[in-house]
Amino acid sequence: MGTALGKKCRPMALRKIDRIKADMRRRGRQWDKVLSLSDRYLPFAEGHDPGFIEFVEGYAHGANLDFREVFAELCSDESGMCTDLLVNQDVTEDGQVLSAHTEDWDTADEKNLVLIRARPKGAPSFLAMSLAGLGIDLGLNSKGIGFTGNSLYQSDMRVGVPKRALPLKILSSATLGEAISAAFPDDRGSSYCQNFCHASGELYSVEGSATDFEALHAANGYLVHTNHYLSDRMRRYETLFRGRASNTPALGSGSLLRHNRASRLLMAELGKVTEDTLARILSDHFNRPNSICCHEDVSLPPHERWKTLYSVIMDPVGLRMRICPGNPCRGRYSEYRLK
Repeated sequence: MGTALGKKCRPMALRKIDRIKADMRRRGRQWDKVLSLSDRYLPFAEGHDPGFIEFVEGYAHGANLDFREVFAELCSDESGMCTDLLVNQDVTEDGQVLSAHTEDWDTADEKNLVLIRARPKGAPSFLAMSLAGLGIDLGLNSKGIGFTGNSLYQSDMRVGVPKRALPLKILSSATLGEAISAAFPDDRGSSYCQNFCHASGELYSVEGSATDFEALHAANGYLVHTNHYLSDRMRRYETLFRGRASNTPALGSGSLLRHNRASRLLMAELGKVTEDTLARILSDHFNRPNSICCHEDVSLPPHERWKTLYSVIMDPVGLRMRICPGNPCRGRYSEYRLK
């Protein structure tokens, strides 16, 4: 699988690695030291999921690239902005279970979007959205398990299993319990908030850090999450509102406003939520450009610009995704089925 993707995605992989190198230069970090640091993550990734390392080795071979550089890109501490809404039978109009997500990221990666349709041997088949076919952002497998992620800014980051090494094992899970366990190994280096939907209607936002996590359950039939901690337990790890991240309005106040706006819009529709309801919320422009439908702020330097690269509405019962490349206010959703 890795080799096939590497062959298809080599130009994208080159762009990704070149951008990471440029970012490291801006931060005053030498590339050989970045590679040496990523080498320290490798034993943890191998211990958690040897199949992932095999996948990355195949990708590097297929793309004719150095494995260390490909792996270093996966170990980078990049974080983005996303908005997630999850709903189940308790609040939808026709009993659907749905998960909606905006992927707000560096505008340079708009050319690197890849939808993966995979049938691994001895594991569930899956659909997954990725950057350059390597770093998986979200996915849905044939066992009715879907996941999306929100970046979190945490104080206890360490050398360990890279958070971007986890999705492949999540998608290999046969049960929701296995998927949650795969997302939170004890020796992880950092974590996302992983939003899980299951065909049964069970929904969870699991907020993680390197050393702790808390599971938020959709007891009332819905969940909304952005890029800050919601649970009392996890707020002690929050760094979004201080340090380097606090200087970027799109990250701090933007996360608060997107969460509250999406919650308000969704609550007004409880009992009659449809896929179109979620698509409308994902297109909302309150606080533009740092809105749910995030638009590029051309006043910022090019390397600091963000936008919604794509949005997804996932149906774990029907095993399908509706995907809209670019801003959802301007684009169209196309349907992709796992079956």
